[in-house]
Amino acid sequence: MAEHTHCEVFGTLEKLEQFNTISENIVLGSLVFESPAPFWGYYNEFDSPHVDTSPQYIYIAILKTFAVFDVVRAFEKVRAELDFEIDAAKAFIKFNDRFYNVIRLRHMSDYAQIKEVQEAFERNGIAMLTSGGKWENVTTHVALKKVFCLDKIADEIFKDVREANHYYLRLPKELSFDEFADVTKKVRNNWFGSKFDAALGYYMREQEVVEVVRIYSENYDLDMLKEIQKLYLLKIK
Repeated sequence: MAEHTHCEVFGTLEKLEQFNTISENIVLGSLVFESPAPFWGYYNEFDSPHVDTSPQYIYIAILKTFAVFDVVRAFEKVRAELDFEIDAAKAFIKFNDRFYNVIRLRHMSDYAQIKEVQEAFERNGIAMLTSGGKWENVTTHVALKKVFCLDKIADEIFKDVREANHYYLRLPKELSFDEFADVTKKVRNNWFGSKFDAALGYYMREQEVVEVVRIYSENYDLDMLKEIQKLYLLKIK
């Protein structure tokens, strides 16, 4: 693999999160999910979980499977219309026998902004899904399509330039999500350092699919990342 120190690449991130539906500050009849406590593997290990009164991760259900680039083009227009900053990415979510196309929203400062964002997407060709249903604490499989902005900090270890506390460790081969979950469980059972959250990722670079594990930790230490990387390599073998 050619050396690189900083790059933007397009790929996928898969993870499990707990979702609730929300019914206020949204387009009437639309379906909106919230992940109020993301990064399970990190925050759920502490007696005092992460607390923030602003929206953390919001997922607005959309009518159909819009192409990624259609969503990106629409978001460019949405961003120009809004007087506040947000981040948006296309995603799929599934739980039980249900499957939804969604747009993941981050970095909003107030729940009142959700409806405004939905309406802006609708004005730009991305229709909201009208659907009933209310769920609490459902375990949801999320597949997020996003751009990774990476900075190399060690051999096959990268940090996310745009998102604090996000790090990526290269894996030696493709893993299914179930295989990844099993390997991660084995890594955790043999890890006695600072807690971390893990997600499965992969992206395209120079006609090559790069397999990674995304690590989230506010207690970043390069030695810690190297040790986690060693454990993943050991448990995959």
